[in-house]
Amino acid sequence: MFSKPKIIFYGFIFAMVIPLFAQTIDLPAIFIDTKQKCLDNKVIEKIPATMKVLDGATNNVADSAKGTLYDIGIKVRGQSSAMFPKPGYSIEIRDDKGEGTDVSMFGLPPSDDWVLHGPYVDKSMLRNALAYWLFRQAGRYAPRTKHFDLYINGVYRGVYVMVEKIKRGKYRVNISKLKETDIAGDSLTGGYLWAFDKVGTNTGGGGSNNQGGIEAEGFNTSDGLNVILHYPKKANIQKQQEEYLKKYLNDLEALFMNGKNGDGYEKYVDLASAVDYVLHQEITNNGDSYWCSFFLYKPKDKGGKDGKEFKEGKVTLGPPWDFNLAMSNGGMMGYGGGNSWQIESKGGSGGGMGGFGFGGGGMGSLKAPNWLIGLWKRSDYQDELKKRWAELRSGVWHTKVMDAYLDSMKTYLKNAADRNFKRWPNLGQNSGQGDTDPEPMKYCNGSGSSGMKMGMGGNNANTWDGEVEHLRKKMKERIQWMDQKFGFTEPANPVVTEPVDPSIHNPDWQHDKDTTETTDTSSQEKPLDLRMDDFSRLSPTNFFVVNGNHLEIHTSIGGTFALMDLNGSVLYKTRIKAGLTTLKIPSKATNKHWIATLNGKMLNR
Repeated sequence: MFSKPKIIFYGFIFAMVIPLFAQTIDLPAIFIDTKQKCLDNKVIEKIPATMKVLDGATNNVADSAKGTLYDIGIKVRGQSSAMFPKPGYSIEIRDDKGEGTDVSMFGLPPSDDWVLHGPYVDKSMLRNALAYWLFRQAGRYAPRTKHFDLYINGVYRGVYVMVEKIKRGKYRVNISKLKETDIAGDSLTGGYLWAFDKVGTNTGGGGSNNQGGIEAEGFNTSDGLNVILHYPKKANIQKQQEEYLKKYLNDLEALFMNGKNGDGYEKYVDLASAVDYVLHQEITNNGDSYWCSFFLYKPKDKGGKDGKEFKEGKVTLGPPWDFNLAMSNGGMMGYGGGNSWQIESKGGSGGGMGGFGFGGGGMGSLKAPNWLIGLWKRSDYQDELKKRWAELRSGVWHTKVMDAYLDSMKTYLKNAADRNFKRWPNLGQNSGQGDTDPEPMKYCNGSGSSGMKMGMGGNNANTWDGEVEHLRKKMKERIQWMDQKFGFTEPANPVVTEPVDPSIHNPDWQHDKDTTETTDTSSQEKPLDLRMDDFSRLSPTNFFVVNGNHLEIHTSIGGTFALMDLNGSVLYKTRIKAGLTTLKIPSKATNKHWIATLNGKMLNR
């Protein structure tokens, strides 16, 4: 459902008269009013509030009353990050009846649920945005982001990041709706969206509030992993559906138990996603990898017209989530930045977390899935990792491509960073839980300190520019280490710089002829040019399949198809039309490593 926002024009400016409110800023701005209610991490349910949004190229804070007005529900989000003085928030856009309603934020596709990420321990303010951008560069969906200035109850809260919440939807995780009546046959097999995660992430307020344990949020697998259900939620899932998903995951785990090496895993796991996700967690050197904030989904076994387009809906890894302590940020619990494989430090049969020593209370379930560790140990999987690494590093993950992204963000955020660190003077300090807020949240009784101090983020540099350059330096060191491990040498210039479908970064949803979805799979009302449940790749209508010595190229746009080696030399080129094109792999490309391109951009398998 889409709603028209309320535009309010008042003849007076925002009530707080301080010099900051005379500023013209070069970021969007959001102004939240909690109606004199306390907004801290003790709030369990979202409290009603209003939100005004200024979204011009430049914005005058004094014009806040002219912003687009929304009714919202809001609460502090996260667990460890909820204890930061600059926490993140979850918001729901609500209609006049208090129900969730879909709206676009900063030009992003409409939804009712959004995350306001508060980069505090990540003093580059770029780690989450960079991580998600890298995953999208690989041709897969990751949450899109927009930086903005946040004000709550008239007080400037610093630079925040609007992040798409991971949820089922046409422009997010594009799996079919699972109806209450989908309890048998192919309809039962998907779609499911879950996370291997800590309990308390799907219920309660910020921090470690746990409203009922794993039974309130999901279930445990036979290997003891916490399955936190995100779609359908625990309260909405039918018994047959939960039992189906649990058995599916248990059957996958069984392939790697009792000395088994995982033969047959390809029937359960989408291999390409397992390759891309692991490479992404490793390139970002994510200390939280594999044991928490680990999202996965499973499409239906059949979909598209008469179920002919694809047959098996497999466990698909991603989208990625939560990178504020990744990329060599902070020294807590091994988050510093030493070079080793993250996946090799997250195993064990209990109390996982890379040997961090947590136990009891469900924490013993926090470890990498044994089936993923077992997959990592297989030679065929390692071969796929090396091949894909070479493709990504020769193109969309080339260091020059990453440099261009970081340079553009440095230019864009320069003035905003100055404002933020005047508000939060924590540069050069090991920051984290229990730090004092120089301007405590209004209407709360605290002093601005959230309790026991625990430094989590690094004291990497004394300037914001230095923080960004530290991030760049550590990313390149990590990349070079992985190059050495995979036996790869980066070419002088990238072969391709972006994926074939530009909508992965900026969806053109405004011109989509069909902006509705339906729970009736027999209806003709379906998303335009999208095959629901075939989201193992970015664009369900633009990809290729290797079938023996032939290529099957599927495209909705057509154009110039080419095979290029890792140094950019063209091995083969031809014009193709929209639809299906079958080609024999040319002799020049036989037994060589190549990248498939369409109109000069990377075409995914």
